[in-house]
Amino acid sequence: MKIQSVTDANNVTSTTVVSDSAVEASSDFSEQLQQELKKTTSLDKIFAQAAKSYGVDEELLKAMAKAESGFDPNATSHCGAMGIMQLMPMTAKELGVTDAYDPEQNIMGGAKYIASLLEKYDGNVSYALAAYNAGSGNVDKYGGIPPFEETQNYVAKILGYLQDGEVKIPEQWSTVKNDSTVAEEETLTDALKQLFTREDYEDFLRLFLERLAMRLEERKEEQDGQTQSVTKETTSESDAYVAFRNFGNTNRMTVYLKPDTTV
Repeated sequence: MKIQSVTDANNVTSTTVVSDSAVEASSDFSEQLQQELKKTTSLDKIFAQAAKSYGVDEELLKAMAKAESGFDPNATSHCGAMGIMQLMPMTAKELGVTDAYDPEQNIMGGAKYIASLLEKYDGNVSYALAAYNAGSGNVDKYGGIPPFEETQNYVAKILGYLQDGEVKIPEQWSTVKNDSTVAEEETLTDALKQLFTREDYEDFLRLFLERLAMRLEERKEEQDGQTQSVTKETTSESDAYVAFRNFGNTNRMTVYLKPDTTV
């Protein structure tokens, strides 16, 4: 994308945008921007895909997520468990989860883990949940749900959610980022960086300064043509014009606009 300026005989500057190979000429800018900003997906879809991929009941996964984190993808427990399904660092690594705070990776990892536990305990949901919470070693040691209050409450809570019916995902977590390669939340600036080059920004700055100079010159001419006393506001605007003119007459302009050779 290139921004070009054209100044006619009346000293009026107009701008045009020329698309390059990175952005097709037929693409609408607002559409491109929205595509960058709205890379989101539904948690329902992720749970459905995870359930299908690993043969686990979707409602069981949602009930676990509700008990583990309340569906908060940024949740971190006091012992270091991470994300929606509260995966421990070592468990996440063993499951192949590279970013435990990415909702899709986290849910898929949790689904894979509980699926393996269900298989280990012949489909016994209570034992599988107990192992998810306290580890298989403790379930094997005690021959069932360990006598730990936390684990017993955990299993009872999830079974209660399942008995109550469909588990609802809170509106605040209904949609999440679906691009796991993005380390930080995208902002308008991030999206613009995808669409503009450094040269585009420099062209824009030149156009802005040209238009500013023209507007200040017009205002100065209006002020010179008036016979009434100069107001405080007018004086301020006149000073702004003088400051801009002085700035433009120095070589500092080239310093601000010269290409960055350090990159």
